[in-house]
Amino acid sequence: MDVTWGVSVNEVAWGGMIAIYLFLAGIAAGAFLTASLTDLFSKKQYPKVIQSGAYIALVTIIIGLGLLVVDLGRPLSFWKLLLNVNLGSVMSIGVFIVSGFTGLSFVYGCLVWLTAAEQKKIQITSANTEVAATSVTQGIQAFRKPVAALGVLFSVATATYTGFLLSAVTTNNFWHTPFLGIEAIPFLPILFLVSAASTGLAATLIGVLHCGDLTAYKKVDIVLIILEIILISILYLSVKPIFFTGSMATLFWFGVVGLGLIVPLILSIYGVTKHKNLVVPVCGLVVIGGLCLRYFIVYTGQLFK
Repeated sequence: MDVTWGVSVNEVAWGGMIAIYLFLAGIAAGAFLTASLTDLFSKKQYPKVIQSGAYIALVTIIIGLGLLVVDLGRPLSFWKLLLNVNLGSVMSIGVFIVSGFTGLSFVYGCLVWLTAAEQKKIQITSANTEVAATSVTQGIQAFRKPVAALGVLFSVATATYTGFLLSAVTTNNFWHTPFLGIEAIPFLPILFLVSAASTGLAATLIGVLHCGDLTAYKKVDIVLIILEIILISILYLSVKPIFFTGSMATLFWFGVVGLGLIVPLILSIYGVTKHKNLVVPVCGLVVIGGLCLRYFIVYTGQLFK
């Protein structure tokens, strides 16, 4: 990836593993956000959405962290990052944010699973056992709500941290792009937060194909896609044109803009108004677009001067 078509390049220090890690961390944050907000406001109506989001968040963040640890080159030394706290380092702060998010994902996933297991028992046991099972379920629910609420904060922090990680490289003109020219507000954390919410929601919906009417979630994703298109447009106008040329041009225009945003937006609007069974193609393209975006951001920032 260190060769482009007719332009000078820099050495690529952060490669595909980092791009996939950023992608999976975004998926995890968005899925947890979808599950926890549903749990806090509409848990009785969409229990399958909560289960899907909780399980996807836990699995993707574990896989993502595994890739990150391997990419460090010395996996057994990862624990040192947890002991050496540096409040002036974005990476050091990020380790604690992601560690806290991983812990919450594990606890929340277990609570969601226990609730589902207890509810299944209620359906197959006698009336006397049902009372006991219901009591246990209520106890789990009481503990689950604060975990979900805290998870909302850690989800947002994890999604934005992946953007801050790149934005902290002040010598990189692409990664360090300010939002609307405001130097105090980096652009990438905002873009990654919206993208994480969209891809995480999309991944969650893929896991609940036969969950009933998902129109409300589809409408939310339409809004997120539109917001991401606006942010991508702002990014395009905020940096030098060279960043959208060469070997990365196809990935950006075809992968990020075309497959990841425009096509899903058109299909989403059609799905909400005309056709209800377009969840897999729409959400699948949104997820693919999110991965393309992370690859584009990570590589483009290093390839072009």
